[in-house]
Amino acid sequence: MTASRSSLWGWLKRSVAANRQIEVVLDRRKGERRRRVEAVHEERRREDRRSPESGDLGELNGFLGEGGQFNGDVSFRGALRIDGRLEGTSVCGETLIIGERGQIVAEIRVERLQVSGHVRGNITANRWVELLDTSQVTGTIRTPRLTIWRGAVFNGKCEMPTHLGPENTAAQPTEDAAPP
Repeated sequence: MTASRSSLWGWLKRSVAANRQIEVVLDRRKGERRRRVEAVHEERRREDRRSPESGDLGELNGFLGEGGQFNGDVSFRGALRIDGRLEGTSVCGETLIIGERGQIVAEIRVERLQVSGHVRGNITANRWVELLDTSQVTGTIRTPRLTIWRGAVFNGKCEMPTHLGPENTAAQPTEDAAPP
């Protein structure tokens, strides 16, 4: 074990012993891995659970409210928030926000994804994925940037390519596309 690895483990042991919250951010966009640590007071954490990358999610263009259910494929532009249940083959678009009561059973292909609820299916996000403390995700995540908050549950595999292009997200529907 190298000196830098042993000092990292020593730091990790001291942080855990001091009961500090540890946030790890892996970033492979520039071929590097970074770790970031913050001691966050519980009160502040309740006020704002978002990290800097999700500070501005844009204007909300669609919403599936709590108790609502949708079965089928979804393609959207802008930001979509899901607080109900969505089942289908695929969810494709720009920014997807899954609220604490939101549930998705589908393959997700978006630019940005913020999860507070439940997801079962594979995820491809060209920019970033953020799993907040109440999230539960099962499947493969493919993204260049992943943030997992303490308390989040992730069961699956993570692939972090250095770059994902638009060819990895589903194409927006065309006017001449016939419904299935």
